[in-house]
This record gives sequence, C-alpha cells and structure tokens, in this order.
Amino acid sequence: MFVDALLIDVHPDDVTRLAGKSFDEMIADRSVRVLSGMHVLATDNVAADIELTRGERVLPPQHALPSEIELDLAEHDVRFEVRPRLVEPDAVLLRVILELDGRPTHSPHTLSSSFIVRNGQFVPLRTDFPASGGRLVLLLVRPEILRDQEDWRRSLERRRSRSRDAGPPYPSDGVPGRTHPQTS
Repeated sequence: MFVDALLIDVHPDDVTRLAGKSFDEMIADRSVRVLSGMHVLATDNVAADIELTRGERVLPPQHALPSEIELDLAEHDVRFEVRPRLVEPDAVLLRVILELDGRPTHSPHTLSSSFIVRNGQFVPLRTDFPASGGRLVLLLVRPEILRDQEDWRRSLERRRSRSRDAGPPYPSDGVPGRTHPQTS
C-alpha cells in the first residue's frame, strides 16, 4: 500500500474546513501551508520510512512561507515512519512516528500514534512542532490499499499526473537528472 503524509501549517479555525478534501485540494487551499509531503510504499505489517534532510522537499512549496513562520524545514531533518497493518478489507491500522530534529535553540520533537483508518481517508494528527501566530502544525496521513496490479497502475498514474502538474521540486541547475539545490 501507499501511505501519503502531509505536514501542514494551518490556523485552528481552518482545520474543520479540511474535512473531506482531497490531497490536491489541500495543497491548493490558500489557508494551508504544506511544509512537506511524503509518500511511502509499505508492505502489510512491515515498517517503512522516509528521511528528509535539511532543505530537501518531496513536494514543492505551493505558497511562499512568510518570514514569521517558525517551522522552516530548511533548518530541520524530518523522519517519517509508518507500519500499516490491514485489519479489515477496507481498513488499516497505522502506527506512525514523525521526528523533527532540534536546532541548537529548540529541542527535538516526536509524534507517535496508532489509529485505524479507512482506505483513502486522511487522519489529522496534531503535533507539538513550533508554529507562530497561533497556527498549528498537523500531520495528515492517508493509506491507499493496493489489492492488485490494476490498483497499482491507477495509483502510479495519479501520482505521475500530480508530479507533472506540480513541476520539479526545484529549478534545474543545468545538471541532467538533478533537481535539488546544491549545498555549499
């Protein structure tokens, strides 16, 4: 199965408006700032993880982050781990760990949770990650059960289409195949 996760920054008054929105609708919503998006391919009852090092993004930022935003992922390493277990034909028990390393002036933050969710539905998890202006940093997690080759094909095509629409995460620096910024 695929497990999608969005780390977002949102005002508390806007959280209820997110219910029922699709992945693409959340990314396009002007009240939501997507800090990072992660996609993990996982096997039933086996842990899978993804690590993002400082400044690396899986999704391009859809809106410029104002300077007052405290959580800037360019300054942090993020680790997302998920262990999905199929508990019903259309439901998954997800065990999730999200770690954000600390900067010299901030301690590390960890979110750990387990919950049952229906196939294709997002579950919002509130983090204690630093945010400013009374905003919340939420982790939205959604499993997508892949039962056969056709489910796999459809899912990959949706993801390819989403990637083509979004463009590369960073402008190319002229080096074929490289789209990440160079570090000095």
